[in-house]
Amino acid sequence: MKELYLVIAYDTPSDSRRVKLAKLLKGFGERRQYSLFEARLTREQWAHLKGKLEALVDKNEDILAVYFLPPEAVERTWRIGHKGLRRLEDPEFV
Repeated sequence: MKELYLVIAYDTPSDSRRVKLAKLLKGFGERRQYSLFEARLTREQWAHLKGKLEALVDKNEDILAVYFLPPEAVERTWRIGHKGLRRLEDPEFV
């Protein structure tokens, strides 16, 4: 199973969409900053998340970017203050 490593950043002027985006992304990844998440997903999980993001984001008002990282870049990531990325299937994932 090939995994995708994603960094997802967003900004929206809408408080309700901001809350919905955060809630959605908490189900797929880990929050690293207020509007920045990391995720480690399968291609099927990414397809599911992408569909939900496209339905939620207002293309005229919001900004959302998804950065796909190669595995070797994730292994070289230097972190302070939190552990590395977990899989969606790992225990303790909310």
